[in-house]
Amino acid sequence: MNRFPSVGSRAEATRIVVINDYARKGGAEEVYRTSIEMLRKIPGVDVYSFDETNFPPGEGSFTRGWNRAAANALAALLDEVRPHRVLVHNYHNLLTQSILPVLARYRREQGFRTYLTCHDYHLVFYNPNLLAYRNGRPVPVPVDALSKPTRLFRLASPRGRIHDTVKKLHWHAVYAYCNPQHVFDLFLCPSPYMRTALAQRGITRSALLPNPVSTLAEPFPPRVCHRDRFDLAYVGRLDAEKGIHEFIELARQTGFHRIGSLTLYGDGAMRAQLETHHQDLVQAQRLRFAGRLDHSELFHALRAHDALVLPSVWAENAPLVLVEAATLGLPVLAHEIGSLSTFGSEIGNKILYRNSPAGLTSALDELNRHLRTDHRHYDCSAYTPSHYAAQLASWMGIDGQRNV
Repeated sequence: MNRFPSVGSRAEATRIVVINDYARKGGAEEVYRTSIEMLRKIPGVDVYSFDETNFPPGEGSFTRGWNRAAANALAALLDEVRPHRVLVHNYHNLLTQSILPVLARYRREQGFRTYLTCHDYHLVFYNPNLLAYRNGRPVPVPVDALSKPTRLFRLASPRGRIHDTVKKLHWHAVYAYCNPQHVFDLFLCPSPYMRTALAQRGITRSALLPNPVSTLAEPFPPRVCHRDRFDLAYVGRLDAEKGIHEFIELARQTGFHRIGSLTLYGDGAMRAQLETHHQDLVQAQRLRFAGRLDHSELFHALRAHDALVLPSVWAENAPLVLVEAATLGLPVLAHEIGSLSTFGSEIGNKILYRNSPAGLTSALDELNRHLRTDHRHYDCSAYTPSHYAAQLASWMGIDGQRNV
């Protein structure tokens, strides 16, 4: 059990508690760590982190539904720190909704302000990826469906009707007990699409705050490509919701129009299936599996490609691969769905395709014109850590002085 530092001698500082379920796992955790780092650079601010390292791990399904150990540990931290601000990232996976009543009670007693970064859609739908399932296949839930009663009957879990029903009952029960709208003063949204999704469920106290990209890669200028066929790359998990199987099938229907090769960087449950199903493409070296690489190796490898493909079949909130690709000078061929349709459009490196042979063919022709354009420039200024820090401090009312 970690011991929280004493704050008795630093009572004049603005004290902030930053909360996330995991310490290190994925993209949300990178933002969690960046927010801590950026807030600690502000004069007159003390930052305390709270995550899985602050309490003993629990066991059993009950802990996954209501983590009492996490709630007790958070209460102890709030008792000792007495913060002026609390910034929450993810909680529903490990900390669970058990921390919400704790935050609500201490918010009333201590008067601090609370902020939630909405990394996924768990506030508005039973599936945090905003997916339903039809015949075992994931299908995106349209954002306007969130305000309709029919959402109650969508199968939101791939594990069957019984598990789906239990999951929905738990979702409604915990939010009836402690509604997040009554806990958080402001909901911070990494994308405009997330703000729209929240509004569909009546959550209007929201603000746009793009996630930062902290990359080891040096900025790489876009290069001109005059070839008729491109070397494409995919980066991410090889799982059903990522849509890579659908993209390859769609590319087949176009005769691999303008696609010389496609390299997959990543691993996942679908890898063996993809290798078997598309064995002819593998043997012809049109489809390659590169596995998972660390960041430095990955960024170096991606520079050899002409463009990235982002074929997700779910409404990704803020796919930072768009921004990372831009820093490498690469355009991105993105599925025209959900947040992908709007996120990062100001960068200038995104080309959308529709899920049809004609739609993909048209997009690849547009990519050809894009790659032949001289002096291209991609603008990632809204996603730098410094921009994130300034925006976060503004929304939280922190200017380096005591401001409560």
